[in-house]
Amino acid sequence: MPWRAVKLIAVLWHQGENDSRNGNYKEYYEKFDKITEALRKELDASDVPLIIGGLGDYLGKSGFGLSCPEYAQVNQELLRYAKDRENCYYVTGKGLYPNPDGIHINAESQRRFGIRYFEAYRTKSNITEPFMDEQRTVENLSNREHTISEKRYMALEQFSSGKISFDEVMKQLS
Repeated sequence: MPWRAVKLIAVLWHQGENDSRNGNYKEYYEKFDKITEALRKELDASDVPLIIGGLGDYLGKSGFGLSCPEYAQVNQELLRYAKDRENCYYVTGKGLYPNPDGIHINAESQRRFGIRYFEAYRTKSNITEPFMDEQRTVENLSNREHTISEKRYMALEQFSSGKISFDEVMKQLS
């Protein structure tokens, strides 16, 4: 396949939870600034929107998430950073749900987060509250007919996990 030029249209950043304990959030703003400035310079992407995902408000409550009691302070720093910088937008992690581990967001929440990320990109604004119709939007997107590419991917996934035979995958790919 010949090389095609790609155009970077946005950078999505989802902060991990490691800075949400032991007062680490106090240094987060400066550390984040160094990382993002280096990234923008390396990618020559000073004008590309940087969309920052906040931590979920389920942290600090169960499982491995218990080790993240200062998630709200990290989110405050991320929002402050977005407000201080041009072409930088914050997306809330409020109202999302974790996997059973209590630390990572589940599949439905990833979809909701994606809707929020897109809206921040589309409107060039911070998204500080969940949308009223997120659940319905996720359902509509999930219940639509899959594209040919999606069907091919799902067939290959079924084949690679041993759920269908090679002949069955070839039939679905044709």
